[in-house]
Amino acid sequence: MSFKKMTWVSALFAIYLTVFSNAQNLETDSTKIKEINDVIIIGKGVIDVAKDRQTPVAVSVIRKKEIQEKSGNLEFPAIMKNTPSIYVNDATAFGDSKMITRGFDQSNTAVLINGQPVNGMEDGNIYWSNWAGLTDIANVVQVQRGLGSSKLAISSVGGTINIVTKATEKKAGSSARFLTGNDGYWKATYEYNSGLNGKWGVSFLTSTWRGDGYNRGTKGEGQTYFLSIGYKPNEKHNINFMIYGAPQKHDQNYYTKIADYQRYGYKYNVNEGILNGKKLSLRSNYYQKPVANLNWDWQMSEKSSLSTVLYASWGRGGGTGGFGSKYIENQNQSLPQNLNAIPGSRNQENGTINWNVVEDYNMINNTDGLGSGKNNYIIRTSINNHEWYGLVSNFNHKINDNFQFNLGIDGRTYTGTHFQQAHNFLGLSGIVDNNSNNVNGSNIAMKTYSINPWSALFRKANKNQRISYDYDETIQYLGAFGQVEYVSKFVSTFIQGSISEQYNSRKDRFNYTPGNQKSKTLNNTGYNIKGGISFKINNHHNIFGNAGYYSRQPFQDNLFLNYKNDVNTLADNEEIVGVEVGYQLHYNFFDLNINLYRTSWNNRTETISNQQTNRLENRTGIDELHQGIEVDFLAKPFRVLNFKGHLSLGKWEYNGNAHSTIYDANNLSNILDEKDILLDGIKTANAPQFSYGVGIVYKPFAGFSFDADLNRYEKLYSNFDVTRIAANKKFSLIELPNYFTLDLGASYTFHFENASLRFRANVNNALNDVFMTYSNTNLRNGDSGASGKNFKGIDTNNQVYFGNGRTWNFGVSYDF
Repeated sequence: MSFKKMTWVSALFAIYLTVFSNAQNLETDSTKIKEINDVIIIGKGVIDVAKDRQTPVAVSVIRKKEIQEKSGNLEFPAIMKNTPSIYVNDATAFGDSKMITRGFDQSNTAVLINGQPVNGMEDGNIYWSNWAGLTDIANVVQVQRGLGSSKLAISSVGGTINIVTKATEKKAGSSARFLTGNDGYWKATYEYNSGLNGKWGVSFLTSTWRGDGYNRGTKGEGQTYFLSIGYKPNEKHNINFMIYGAPQKHDQNYYTKIADYQRYGYKYNVNEGILNGKKLSLRSNYYQKPVANLNWDWQMSEKSSLSTVLYASWGRGGGTGGFGSKYIENQNQSLPQNLNAIPGSRNQENGTINWNVVEDYNMINNTDGLGSGKNNYIIRTSINNHEWYGLVSNFNHKINDNFQFNLGIDGRTYTGTHFQQAHNFLGLSGIVDNNSNNVNGSNIAMKTYSINPWSALFRKANKNQRISYDYDETIQYLGAFGQVEYVSKFVSTFIQGSISEQYNSRKDRFNYTPGNQKSKTLNNTGYNIKGGISFKINNHHNIFGNAGYYSRQPFQDNLFLNYKNDVNTLADNEEIVGVEVGYQLHYNFFDLNINLYRTSWNNRTETISNQQTNRLENRTGIDELHQGIEVDFLAKPFRVLNFKGHLSLGKWEYNGNAHSTIYDANNLSNILDEKDILLDGIKTANAPQFSYGVGIVYKPFAGFSFDADLNRYEKLYSNFDVTRIAANKKFSLIELPNYFTLDLGASYTFHFENASLRFRANVNNALNDVFMTYSNTNLRNGDSGASGKNFKGIDTNNQVYFGNGRTWNFGVSYDF
C-alpha cells in the first residue's frame, strides 16, 4: 500500500473515530424495523430498510410467510416477480436466473444481505446459484426501486434488493420441512432455535436438495448451512455472529435455435451429452461461497449508537466447458459444419453430444496418450475463486425529536483468482496447452479435478497444471458516507452522500515472465449524493419525491484490455441521474402506490482492442434513458378475500447516437477514423417494457388459504451487444411475442397446543403456456442466416430461451 493511500486511509479513520467517540455524551435509537425486530437480533444500523410511508422511495416488501409459501422449487428471484418493474428469466437451470429492474440488468441492481454488498466486485454481477439457501433464511426482502435508501455507494441504478436474513431467534423452537416437485425435485430442511437463554442464543438451519431440472440435462443438487450465535451482555451491546453457505452443483442450459426446439422438444438442452450410457453435460457449474459476518450494535447513550459489521466470503468453484481447437458438431447435418468439428460428435436423432465419439477421436489422435490443445478436445473447468473481506460501520446520533444524522465507513478488499484446469480428458492421459499465450512455456496438464463444491474448498490445480490463462485481480475499496434526516408528524426528509476510492490491479502469470507479472495499480474516485422528501397530507394520503446523482467508477473488466495488464486509459466514470415522485393512498381496506421515475445512465464507454491490426476503438456516448410509471395496490374488501395488482409501463431506450473513435494503439493522439453508432431510440433489451398482474388470496375458513397470480408481459425485445453493432448502420430489435403466466397455490394448517402442521402446494404456469423469455439474436425474414420460417412471428433460426412449462411442488412443514 502506497504512503499516499496509507495517509488517506489513516486520516479518514481517525476523523471517524473522533466523531463517534466524542458523541458518547450525545444521544439515538436504532432504526426500527417493525417486521424484523420482533424475531431477531441483527446489526440494525447498517441495514437500510425503508420505513413505510416515511422513507421517500418506491418500495415493495415481501415477508417471510410469502417467501416460504411461494418459493417452493423456484429460484430466489422468482419471489419478486409480482412486484412492479421486476422481470425474472428463470428458464435456464438451477441458480442461473436473471433479474432485471426498471430495464437495468443485475450489474446495475444492488443486492444487500444484512447490509453487506454481494454484487461481484469485478463486474457487478450477482450469481444466484451462490445464494440458493436464501429462501430458507430470508425474513424480509425489500425491493427498493430507483436509487433507494442505502447509504453505501453501490450499483443501485435500477434498484436495491435488501435482504434481511434470520439471525438469533428470540423464541425457542424447531421446524422440519420436506418438499417434492416436478422432475424428481426434493428438499429436506431442519431448523433449530434455542431462544435467548440469559445472554446467549443459537439458531441453526440445514437443508439438502436434488432435482433433474425442468430442461433435459439440467440436474442439480446442493445443501444449505446456517449458524447464528447471539450474545447480549447488557442492554447497551448486542453481538451476533453468523455463517451461511449454499454449496451446489448443477448442469446448465444454453439458448439455441427455435428450429432445434421444434425438432427435439421445448425441453431440449444443447449441452446435454452421453458418455458410456451416462449423462455428461458440457456445461456444469459448481460453487461454494461461505459468508461469515460479525455484527455489533452498541447503544452508546440514549441518543447515540454505533453499528458495525465485519464480514468475509470465500468463493471456490467454477464452470465447465470445452478446451482445444476441435469442436462439437452443431445440431443440423444439412448445414455446413465447422472444419474443426469432430465428425459424429452430435447425435442428430436426439441432439445430444456423443462423448464416446469424442473419446474415440482422442484415443486415435494422440502421442503416447498425450493430447494437445491444437488437435484434441477435453472438458475443462474455468475456476473463479475469490477472497473478500469488508467492514461497514455506521454511527447514528439523534439531535432532538426531529433531527438525526449518520456517519460511516465502508471498506472492502477483494482478490479473485482465475484459471482453467482439466476436468475430463475424454480418453487421454493428459494434454499439452500449446494454443494459449503462456510466455513461460506450455503447461502439460496430467491431473483432472472434481467439480464437487466441497472438494473445491481445498483442492485446486497447481500452477504448472493450469491451462488457457492464470491471473489474479485485486480490488480495494474505501468509502465514507453521511446522512442527515428530519422527521416530524407530517414531513420526512433526508439528504445523504458518499465518497469512495477504488484501487484496481492485476497479476498475470501466463502473459508475463516472473518479476513482470504485476500490473500498475489504478485508482478512481466515485461519489454520490441523493435526497428525498415525503409529505403526509393526512392519515390516508402521502406524496414523496427523491433525486440523486451517482458517479460510478469503472468495473475491473473495463480497466484492463486484451485479458492482459494493458491499461485502458480511455475508461471513465459513468454518470447516473435519478428523479422520482410518488403518491401513496392508505386505508384499512385499500392501499395504492403510484410512482413516476426518470433514470439516465450516461458517459458509458466500451473499448474494443484489436491486437492484429494494432487498433483501439473507443465507443462513447452510450447513454440510456429509462422512464416510466408504476402502480400497485392491495384491496381487502372482505375478511376472507384480498386482491392485489401491479402495473409497469416503461420507456427504456438509448438516448442519442454513440460515437466511435479508432486510435493507433501505440499512439492515442493519432486518430485513424471516426464514425457514429446509430443507437438513438433503440429499445433496451431483455425485459418487458409493459407488464401487469393481478392476484387474489382467499381464506374461506380457518387454516385454509388459496392464492392465484396472473402476470402479463409485453414489449420484450431481443438482446444485442453494443460493441458488435456496425458503425453508421441502422438496425432494430425483434419484439418477442406477448405472454402470460398463471400461478396457483393452496395451503392448510393444523394448529396444536405447542405445534403446527402445514401443507402447501404450488402450480406455476398452470395453463402450460408456451412462450419465449429471451432471444440472443435479431434475425428477420430475408436476413443472412435467417431460415425464412416463422414460429409465432419469429424466424426459427433465432437463438432463444423458452420459458418453463407447467411445474409443481408440494411441501409439508412441522413447527414445534
